[in-house]
Amino acid sequence: MRHILSLIILPLPILYFLLTGAFIAFILKCVKTGKILFVISGFWFLIISTPLVPKNLVKILEDQYPQLTEEIIKSLPDSGDIIVLGGGHSDDMDLSPNNQLSTTALGRVIEGIRIHRMIPGSRLVLSGYSGGSKLSQALILYRTALILGEDSSSMIMLAQPSNTRMEAEEYAKYAGTENKLIIVTSDLHMPRAMMLFRKAGLDPIAAPTNQILKYGTQKYRMVWFPSSGNIGMMEDSIHEYAGILWALFGGS
Repeated sequence: MRHILSLIILPLPILYFLLTGAFIAFILKCVKTGKILFVISGFWFLIISTPLVPKNLVKILEDQYPQLTEEIIKSLPDSGDIIVLGGGHSDDMDLSPNNQLSTTALGRVIEGIRIHRMIPGSRLVLSGYSGGSKLSQALILYRTALILGEDSSSMIMLAQPSNTRMEAEEYAKYAGTENKLIIVTSDLHMPRAMMLFRKAGLDPIAAPTNQILKYGTQKYRMVWFPSSGNIGMMEDSIHEYAGILWALFGGS
């Protein structure tokens, strides 16, 4: 149900509904209604394709948890778990494990390994179900970590969870709620992840990665022009806001 609702409220479906309504109105000779819908669809396109609204929606989520710096990591206890949440994969056997991962998942596991190597007694917990493919996400993350030099004895796989709520509950069932836990997930997804893990009785530390907004010194020309990248940011942020609302009402 959540996935259906989130698809309906995403920017492009709303644009399609508005344009479809306008064309139907013109066909039915409701010219005034058609013109109004057509103008609204134009304004909506500008809202979703230019950076002002998409970037601010992303910023609200990404500003909640800063990246774990080397100084902060070194100040943490020399034990505990680092859970890398699933982020998409393929079971294409012609590809190496790292290339079977989505860009999102690859960024997450690299950040998890970075932190793991700075906390000698920690364990790397790799999560994610198969999603209908032959291989689970946890297994692909595990194989990628092996390629990158991690020791199998310091890693654990949770191959059953299919969403963030289940990842929190499965970890709590496996390791209890007393372990020091660091969550590695995308910066945009971190507020929802932290909320769901806390609802499962855990008190995790946030380690966001895959930041969308990066504040470097380079200046880009024509930044205010419409672009598909802005629409993508709008879609990703609305998906997260919908997920947070769904979780607040007991969903996953």
